[in-house]
This record gives sequence, structure tokens and C-alpha cells, in this order.
Amino acid sequence: MKLLTVGKKVLKTLNEAGYEAYFVGGMVRDQLLGRSIYDVDITTSATPNVVMSLFEKTIATGLAHGTVTVMMDQFPVEVTTFRVETGYSDYRHPNEIHFTSSLAEDLKRRDFTINAIAQDSEGYLHDPMNGLVDLKSRCLKCVGDSTKRFTEDPLRILRGIRFVSKLGFNLDQKTLEGMKQVNSLIENISKERVKKELEGVIQGDFRQDAMSYLYDIGLLNYLPGLSTLSSYQGYNFNLLTHPILLFTLASLSLEELNSYLMSWPFSREERKCISVLSQAIANKTPMPYFLYQYKEEWAQLYHELICFLNQKQIHYKTYMLPIQSRKDLAINVKTITTLIDRPKGRWIQQLVEMIEYEIVMNQLVNEKSAIIEFIKAYEQGVKDEKKE
Repeated sequence: MKLLTVGKKVLKTLNEAGYEAYFVGGMVRDQLLGRSIYDVDITTSATPNVVMSLFEKTIATGLAHGTVTVMMDQFPVEVTTFRVETGYSDYRHPNEIHFTSSLAEDLKRRDFTINAIAQDSEGYLHDPMNGLVDLKSRCLKCVGDSTKRFTEDPLRILRGIRFVSKLGFNLDQKTLEGMKQVNSLIENISKERVKKELEGVIQGDFRQDAMSYLYDIGLLNYLPGLSTLSSYQGYNFNLLTHPILLFTLASLSLEELNSYLMSWPFSREERKCISVLSQAIANKTPMPYFLYQYKEEWAQLYHELICFLNQKQIHYKTYMLPIQSRKDLAINVKTITTLIDRPKGRWIQQLVEMIEYEIVMNQLVNEKSAIIEFIKAYEQGVKDEKKE
């Protein structure tokens, strides 16, 4: 509520200076839906220079687009001048922006009707796009011509799918058709923006509906490596909760893993996680050994991925491992090399990993004598193979 109180102070300051000012966008929508708000957006007839003159601390967030961030009580409030936009040659930014004195004209430029509702300081709603009707019917509908809206910024297609996942709304039929008509334009959008929206899609409570729309629209065919997700159409995506798993599902073909990982703006940690999970699925790594190698957080992701692939919800099991790391082994590398008269090489690492695996899987007791017997049997096996 503190954020809303701060927002009302900004509205009051603008109004007392003689300017129109309204809450707008997601915060109005979410309040009407009884949801929590996490940011405050204000649209006003005041120009950016005027806004900066009215408040003690401001940040010139995007003066070219009429946006100033007002800092009040340590909270940011984004204030944007009423504007109209023309042309989107880069599929993101308008070629021209003109400030206007009309709230209605400003609301016409927005993506969906449920985001085009303005609220004044007294709580009165201004709704020229009939967003309230769509909120009540739980329908996501474009403002104006859907094909035009999505051509201006094709990311709005994914943004719409994210709203489906977040709010549980249905897509208006004309809006859905508009998405299908220009779906290939998503190729023009930066992968950073696409990745963020896809992460939001898989994190919503209604992700199953959202994924169904994603398949219906055919958007995945135009995103690097994600066309492979078509093999999971009809799967229960409610079994997935972490966004990294959606990207992992597209990487289970190890032959193209490296090129796939480089085609998306993954962090180093994300690349490692996707690679580890993909190889574990391919090798059918037992859960206890995976837990030993990569610890609890990734083991839970691995479990979730297995549940999705098998389409079965199974409670995550906590394993009591006999060892937690290599330093817990009852034998060291020096002892191993004295037992086996062979030049140092990769075989030492392979043997140690084999010992770890056997112990973790409770097929070998972590005792020095037992491990020595295992090593001797292993070495004898190697000698027998050479004789053959």
C-alpha cells in the first residue's frame, strides 16, 4: 500500500499544478482484479520538463518517449506524457512521437484493452477502449486492429500469451488471428526480450492454457531451437514450474546442444545447468548420483524434468547419501596409484568416478579395505581384456 500512497502523492502534485494525471496500465488492471501491484505508472498532460520541475528528485528515464521516473520516499513512479506514436520500423520503437493533450488518444496507442484503463485521483475510471467489459469477461483483446498492434511490436504476441498465463484470460478471436498472421515477425525481436517473456509464460498459474495458445499460434517455429518443443504439444505443462526447464526441453538433442546454447542469451550458470540436465536425461543418470554431483537445487530441477517427460507427478525424495563429496572417500588418489602400476592418465579420474558411483548407489561400502578389493577386481578386469 505504501507504493500506492506514493503514487497518489505524485498525482496530487501534478493535479495541483493544473495538469491532468492518471494511474494507467498494469497497476489499474491488477487493482481491479484484486491482485497486488508492484509498480506505479502515471500518464499526464504535463511535459517531461514540467514533471522534472515539479519534483525534487527525478530520473530522465526516457525523455525522447516522454518518460520521467519520479523518486519519492525511495519509491520509483514512472510518469509519461500523453502521446501518440507513428511507425515502428524496428518493430519496437515508434519512428515518431508527438505529445498530445488527449487522454483518449494516449490510451489508443496501448496494446490490450485491459491495459488501457486510466484512473484519476478520486478513483474514477476512464475507459474509452471498453477494457472493463473485457476484464469482466476475462478476455484479452487488442486495442484497435490486432494485426497493426502486433506488427508495431511483435513481442506483444508473447506479452499477450504471458498475460494468459498470469491472469487465466482467453484470447479474443480477432486478437488470436492477428497473432497468427504476423507470428514470423518475432524473429526481429531481441532474444533477451523474448527469453524474459517466455520465462513469464511458464511461471504463470495458467501456463497450460498459455502453452496451448503458443502452439496454436505457431510462434515456436520462429525461435532458435524451440521448434523441437512441438514434440511436447499436449503434455501437461503444469508439471513444470521453473523457466530453465522449458529451454532445457528444447536442448535434449545433444548433437546441437552447443549451438543452441549460444543462440540464446543464457548466463554462464544457465548454460551449465541446461547442459548438465540434458546430458543427465540422455545418460539416464540415477537421481542419487545426480544429487551427489550437483547438489539439491539442480537435483530438484532434474526431478521435475523427469516428471514432465514421464507425465507423472511424483513427490521429490530426499536421499541420505553415504558420502557428500570426494574428500569423504575412505581412500585417496595416492593409494590408488600405488595399487595399480600404470602411468598416470585419464584412467585415474575414471576409476575414482566409478568408485564414487558405486558408493553413492550403495553398491560399495565406503571402507578402505572394501574399496581396495574393488580396485583390484577392476585392475584384473582390465588385464583380462588386454589378454583377449
